[in-house]
Amino acid sequence: MFPSYLPDATIDDALDSEIRGLLTTCFTGPQDAVFHHRRWFIEPYPHRWIIRDAKGSLVAHVGVHEKSVQAGDAVHPIAGIGEVCVHPDHRGRGHVRSMLACVHPAMSDRGFTFALLFGDPKVYSSSGYRVVKNLVHDHRDKDGHLHRRSVTGMVRELGPTPWPSGEVYLPGPVF
Repeated sequence: MFPSYLPDATIDDALDSEIRGLLTTCFTGPQDAVFHHRRWFIEPYPHRWIIRDAKGSLVAHVGVHEKSVQAGDAVHPIAGIGEVCVHPDHRGRGHVRSMLACVHPAMSDRGFTFALLFGDPKVYSSSGYRVVKNLVHDHRDKDGHLHRRSVTGMVRELGPTPWPSGEVYLPGPVF
């Protein structure tokens, strides 16, 4: 079971249904009901990797956004990792690590400086991610006003550039 790259533009109705089936199996909170109708949580992304089992069933998925962060005058392209999931019957077999091992060089080859995600350090530290607390993003308050808000993320360098030490701004919503 090796990860396969799947450009979002190539997904037909049958595959869309299959992906949404896996997402609804793995993400079960009230906010996750969006996966009954679409294959992304907040906004679509152009890249994804999947794993199928020996019978051809979809068992693991990761989506990748093309985003950027700003640190001072520098803008860094990032691979925003989202919708990472493994079917409950296939967890604990290294599928997340295997998919990310494919994602990282592919996104580095496309010129992305960092991979960024919001997840559990117990899961992602073995793939080279570390917690960062200097990230801010756009957030709408209850009155609809846009503000920057601090958020804890996890980052992995995809090349020689170290994660900036000052405030790092992620425009738009988190993923």
